Amino acid sequence: MILDKLNEEQKNVVRHTGNILLTACPGSGKTRVIIHKLAYEIHHLPIGSKKKIVALTFTVRASEEIFRRLNNMGVLSYRIWTGTIHAFCLEWILRPYSCYLDELQHGYSIADESFTADLIGDLMKKHKVQKVNRRIKRDGTFVATDVKEVALLTEYYQILSDKQQIDFELILYYSYKILIKHPNIQKTLSNLIHSICVDEYQDTQDLQYAILTLIVKAGRGNTNIIFVGDTDQAVYTSLGGVAKNYSEIQSELDGLPITELSLTGNFRSNQRIIDFYRNFQTKLTPIVAVGAKASDVGLISLNNTIHKDNIPEEIARLIQKSIGMGIPEDEICVLVPQWWLITNISKKLRTLLPTVNFDASGLTPMSKNRDNIWYKLSRLFLTQANPKIYSARYRWAHEVLEEFRKYTHSIILDEDAEKTILKTVNSIKSTETEGIEYLTDCFTQFTSILSIEYKEFPLLMEYWTLFFDTIKKRINDVEYSMPSDIESFKSFYREATGVVINTCIGVKGEEYETVIAYGLLYGYIPHWDEVYNGNPEEASKKLMYVICSRAKSNLHLIAETGRSTPKGTAYGINKHLGAVTFNYDTI
Repeated sequence: MILDKLNEEQKNVVRHTGNILLTACPGSGKTRVIIHKLAYEIHHLPIGSKKKIVALTFTVRASEEIFRRLNNMGVLSYRIWTGTIHAFCLEWILRPYSCYLDELQHGYSIADESFTADLIGDLMKKHKVQKVNRRIKRDGTFVATDVKEVALLTEYYQILSDKQQIDFELILYYSYKILIKHPNIQKTLSNLIHSICVDEYQDTQDLQYAILTLIVKAGRGNTNIIFVGDTDQAVYTSLGGVAKNYSEIQSELDGLPITELSLTGNFRSNQRIIDFYRNFQTKLTPIVAVGAKASDVGLISLNNTIHKDNIPEEIARLIQKSIGMGIPEDEICVLVPQWWLITNISKKLRTLLPTVNFDASGLTPMSKNRDNIWYKLSRLFLTQANPKIYSARYRWAHEVLEEFRKYTHSIILDEDAEKTILKTVNSIKSTETEGIEYLTDCFTQFTSILSIEYKEFPLLMEYWTLFFDTIKKRINDVEYSMPSDIESFKSFYREATGVVINTCIGVKGEEYETVIAYGLLYGYIPHWDEVYNGNPEEASKKLMYVICSRAKSNLHLIAETGRSTPKGTAYGINKHLGAVTFNYDTI
């Protein structure tokens, strides 16, 4: 039954035993294969086995999607752990074994992302540094070698140490250090984990490869690992992502056997769309449309003459054209290369198209607080009880429970604590209409009902202040111009109900009938940081590849005029897009 809806290529992946390096082109059913592979592995675990399957995703959103789809299939999801690599390191390595590391013996907390961003910003001004790479190598040294950057990072990590806090980079480094110093922990984890599935492996950092392969090697075949991804979609190179090839991964595994497999059929797009975005491949592997839309012609347009001031009206026209073709609103997506362009366009489109629904939920004033305990609680108050998201809300309740237990050093509630938390949240009502006042009221009621004296715990108060200060800062920032009402806050968690407005990174893995992308300019794609400090040719191609491969039927590309650098140099069309020879449609 698990294999019923898969083609032979997909079935081959699901049935394969042992380590796998799976290359999956856009639209090849990668997520479906991952879901069925996880279900298949669970089904074939020995009766009575307490082993778990681990699914690692690049984003929290992706992990929750896997969890939701497994539940819909009726799979015993308690046998599967899903989350990001950082969440995995926290739950499986740091929390149970931090006492084995001198740096963590006296306790630690996760540094709030908004706090670290502000701290890094202040230190960059102090040390007169324009950019800084925070990544840490396996030997504990910094990837950065510039004297000023090293001085900045030394001060930064000393401040975190004084506050007994760790950031995302230290989560990885300390997890690796624990495993290296204590090989028996590697073995223990291998005995607990049957399989590890790594989605979007091409954006995995070097330390992450090291952590995962240490666990796999310790079992000598006891734990399997499945790397799934597409090197042409490796868009996090500047943030440390490494798309390791077969030989490099085999070397990491100390020669343990690993099989290369691939998914080549594209069920998403028509062949014309595919042939267009293959212009941006770094490896010219064939991609064949095999879905229902394979032979459709669709629309592909390029506008490189329009002035930036006329962009809203042009995008509104393209949206209306798609709707007129019978395409649902939530099958239309407006993509931009940088966040600030979203706020710029969202309000204007709502004014121009008052009868059209829009979903710019990726832009939220809470987005920099994801590891803050109050952010985790806010998710429960910003969503409504609904059978579709019950499993997700139950997981969030579990996270909230564990956080309060950790910070208050006490056992809160009974063994049915998650359900108690959900019932409490669902029972709380507030008449506040502004987001900050609403959450403040709900949090206060919640802690009062459950007798959590949060004001007695300095860390909880520190995170409270950081959480609300970050929201205020982003609401008041003219660059973001975010709404402050509670309904706008709630829209962040609501299922997509209109035309999606997001960044090209934000919709990675998603698909739409019509994709409208603007800001396709050299200096935006790739960003100047990549131009000066990375591999701009590769970054440019991969970002264009990701953007164009989101489209099923229609693709509208805009490289507007009228934008210039702070020094007054005019931005031009993305070089790789400008070099494409194609018979574009006139619309």
